[in-house]
Parts: sequence; C-alpha cells; structure tokens
Amino acid sequence: MFKSYDIIDGRIVECQPECPGRIQVYTTPDEDDKRHLVEECGIDEHTFYSALDDDEISRIEYEEKHVAVIMKQPRNYKGDRNLEFRVASLGVFLFKDRTIILQAEPMYIFEHGKMPLRGNSIPGILLRLLYHSTHHFLEHLRIIRSISDEIENKIEFSVTNKALVNMFTLLKSLTYYESAISANQMLLAKMRSDSRKLGFTEDEEDFLDDITVENKQCNNLAGIYSGILTGMSDARVSVVSNNLAIIMKQLAIINVVFMPLSVITGLGGMSEFTMMTGHIWWPHSYSALVLVMVAIGYITYLLVKRVGLGERKNH
Repeated sequence: MFKSYDIIDGRIVECQPECPGRIQVYTTPDEDDKRHLVEECGIDEHTFYSALDDDEISRIEYEEKHVAVIMKQPRNYKGDRNLEFRVASLGVFLFKDRTIILQAEPMYIFEHGKMPLRGNSIPGILLRLLYHSTHHFLEHLRIIRSISDEIENKIEFSVTNKALVNMFTLLKSLTYYESAISANQMLLAKMRSDSRKLGFTEDEEDFLDDITVENKQCNNLAGIYSGILTGMSDARVSVVSNNLAIIMKQLAIINVVFMPLSVITGLGGMSEFTMMTGHIWWPHSYSALVLVMVAIGYITYLLVKRVGLGERKNH
C-alpha cells in the first residue's frame, strides 16, 4: 500500500495519488514496490529487508544518494486479552527531494500526539517520526502501568495462574520496550553528532535535543516499571500460593468437622440405630441423634479453631 504526504503550514497533509508528496510511505511492500525501491530508488536490498525486520536494531547508514535510518516504534495496541505490547522497525530513507518510509504493517506515524511546527525540511521529517515514536512509547507505558495496577489488585485474591501470566507478559513487553527505546536513544546521539552532515537547521537541532531528553525520560520510566514488576514477581507468586493455602485450610476445617460425624453414622448405621432405640418413638430418637451430631460438630470446630486452623478469621 502506498500513500504520500506533504508538509503544509507546518502540518502533515495526505496528498492525492496522482500528485505524490515529499513523504512517501510504503506499507507491507510487495514485489513491485521492492523492485521500484531497490532498482529505481537505489535502496540497498539488505537495508530494505532490515527495515521490515522487527528484530533489527536502530542505526543510521550513509549511502551515495541517500541516508538510510532504521528506528524502533511500538506496534498499535489492540487492547485484546493477550496484553502483548510489541515493537516494530521503521525504515526512513532521506533523499534530497523526498523521504521514503517503509513499514511492515499499518501504523500511526504522524497522527499521534501534537505535532510541533519544527521539522519542516526533509531531514526534519525524521525528527517528527522520532518525536511521534517517543510519545507513542510514553502513552503505552501509561497503559502498562494502569494494567499492572489492575493485575495487582486481582492477584490479592487470586488462586489461579491467569493474573501471574498476564504480569509476566507485561514484564516481557517492558523488556522489548526498554531495548527499543535504548536503541532509539543511541540513534538520537548519533544524529546529534552528525547533525551538520544530515543537514539539520539550528531550530531542528534544538528540536533534536528536546526529543533526546524526552526519549531519555521515557527510557528511565520503562526501566522503573520493569524493575518494579521484576522485584514484585516473587512476592506476588507468594500471595497466590498463600491464597491457595488459605482455601485448603478452610476445606481442611470442613473435613475435620464432618469426620467424627461420618464415624458415628458409619458405625451405627440407620438399621442398628433403629434397633437400639426401638422402645423410643422414632421422631424423638432421630431428633436427639441430629442434636447430638450438631453438638459434636460444633465442639470439633471449636477444638480445631483453638489449635490455629481458624485463626485467620480472628484477624
């Protein structure tokens, strides 16, 4: 899929197909797109595939007629039950008259957040993309924190592994995010040292510095959330185990209370009891039996509670 955009009055505007703009976006490129980009535009085939590889690291390469940049950005979060936050690669190729962007699947690359008026040149488009990526990461980190708090409340009363699995999935996602944000941080540092070579204006250099600060804060935030989840993993596993032990303890109380009653009914049986109490009217005898069994059950419960199995109720 091909779309093109241009910068008008400092804002990104989509262009008509018959009039391609300076920003050309290829999403899930097919063989025809690949042939055009590699043979006509001069993009290296290895770099082409690297831009579509989620495991590729962020980097910048200087070619004869263009500058190739691979950066990281979060995939669109669908809000499903898997709670997976994944990272994708984005290829940006800066030519003198246009910018070509490659992405493996449709993602928001300009629409997210408030776009500042800085970064209106061809190199400045790369800054806009990094600005968007940083704020996209920040928004996902806020979502992860909210989900983490919700899971923590569920774990307090959970006896299953579902909440723990969700927590470990979030922890894995944070690991991916932390790695991707760190890779973008190294890319930003490289761009700052090569700012003149890339053709940034003085205003765009200030914009680059602002993005670097925000990306560093985003990286620190991801590290903090990851550290909290990692440090609390063992404690939360213990909470689930403790909840399960409490339930088993309560079941043990029920079992102990009914055990002597089962012994009495098993030894006597209904026929033997009827024979032993044949001289007593049966409603009186069976009512007395029920009362005795209730008394025995209650006394057993008090004894069990006294030795500590029911102490949780007191607390």
